[in-house]
Amino acid sequence: MRNSINKIMNPYLGKKIILSVSGGVDSLVLFHILKELHFELVVVHFNHQKRISSIKEALYLDELMKKENIVYEYFVLDIPQENFQNEAHLLRKKLLIETAQKYNTNVIVTAHHLNDLAESILMKLSRGSNLLGYAGIRKDYYKYKMHFVKPLLDTTKQEILRYAIEQNITYFEDESNQSDSYTRNRYRHHIVPNLIEENASFLDKIKQYNVTLTESFDYIRKQTIKFLNGKKSFLIPDFNELDIALKRDIIAYLLELQKLEQSFEKINSILDFIDSSGPNASYDIGNNYVLQKTYNKLTLELVKVKSEVFHILDLKSYNVLSDNTSISFTKEITENTNYEIKLCYNILMLPLIARTRKDGDTIYFPFGHKKLKDFYIDKKIPLKLRDSDIIITDSSNQVLAVLGRYYNQNPENKDTIYMKFNKG
Repeated sequence: MRNSINKIMNPYLGKKIILSVSGGVDSLVLFHILKELHFELVVVHFNHQKRISSIKEALYLDELMKKENIVYEYFVLDIPQENFQNEAHLLRKKLLIETAQKYNTNVIVTAHHLNDLAESILMKLSRGSNLLGYAGIRKDYYKYKMHFVKPLLDTTKQEILRYAIEQNITYFEDESNQSDSYTRNRYRHHIVPNLIEENASFLDKIKQYNVTLTESFDYIRKQTIKFLNGKKSFLIPDFNELDIALKRDIIAYLLELQKLEQSFEKINSILDFIDSSGPNASYDIGNNYVLQKTYNKLTLELVKVKSEVFHILDLKSYNVLSDNTSISFTKEITENTNYEIKLCYNILMLPLIARTRKDGDTIYFPFGHKKLKDFYIDKKIPLKLRDSDIIITDSSNQVLAVLGRYYNQNPENKDTIYMKFNKG
């Protein structure tokens, strides 16, 4: 076990190590071995305030670190009971990262072992996940500009306990680990032991399974990153040429970018959306993000709340709309750098109005009328741009202009004025 840990940790020799120590046998065995291998340690301990004995454990670790002349960081956590396990996990990771930043290092080590890996894999299989999720836990990975290392991941709980006894290492038993009220404990006490009883090599098979899936995931993820090329969008015809495994991972990756929940069913639903939805459609993926389909392109976008614009225009004044578009009028052409158009209107149909589009808007052409919606479709204007367009109408709701796109040449509009505008 010592040699295995040394091999895994060797790339980080000479770097300061942030080590999470709970006071249990796993982390204290790992602490003693890393100390013997002469790694420079910063020990971090979390008190979840769930047990009376937590204070005793924290004091023991404080005294031990003083004796060993090792830096000791102690955090008392206050976490609501609702979704306690997940919230505790997230908070511990956040504090470990902050501690690493404080000590100017990027190596965080935890004492997850092979039995933990088996529990995680079985739990993920029962809940559903992506390829990496099914693999369970990575031995060494880089994220948030940090290296997260788990040197005991190939080591069984029995091996750790045996080492602690042989080396006379003091450790504490967390009585909450005996309770079946936590899902993980039920897997730990009942499911994993039964599987080991069925097959004595079960944990070795878990190790092999983890390696196989992790290697497969790493290869597919490299292809995903290559395909996206740093973008949050892709051309759908190119996407359709890919193998289904790569398609799934591309969608999973886009969800991961925004830390969004993903499942096999959700990814399948998104794939169906890409295949069957119209040329301008969106799929709500949560947290105010959508996958926006615009003809042959799919883009991950932050939803912007559509703001309605309605402004009665003063032909003798400078008009500023709620979206910061500015509009003014003149009788003569100027050399102003703002956009300037000749606007035809009927003086009897004043006032002129600037607004966002509405259902049923119709525009005039010499060959007849066309719905504005059809005009947008013909020009392949993306939906998000349509919603931000400013429409100029008269009091009868006749569309005189769509700023930057269309200008009415209806011969019935005998009056003209020059309009200058600068879109917000």
